[in-house]
Amino acid sequence: MFVSFTDWEFDGNVENAVENMKGFWPEMKKHGATNMRATVTGEKTLRTMTIWSSEEQMKANIDEIRAAAAKVVGMTTTGGMMGTIAVELND
Repeated sequence: MFVSFTDWEFDGNVENAVENMKGFWPEMKKHGATNMRATVTGEKTLRTMTIWSSEEQMKANIDEIRAAAAKVVGMTTTGGMMGTIAVELND
């Protein structure tokens, strides 16, 4: 599995940002996203972690997805990283 992390800054409040992200989720799934989590990192910032079905799909779509999300969701990308998941531990 392949994962991307994106740091976002937004105007408004966290609740609105989260609702906008939920509305954009179907578009992300069309491009191979299988799971997304968001962590509040500050008063006006979030970090998302998105799991993709393949590295190829993620690399082919990540720039388009981030740009579309920024436009539709009203957030600005401030950073990002990506890589292969090395280990997953669950109860």
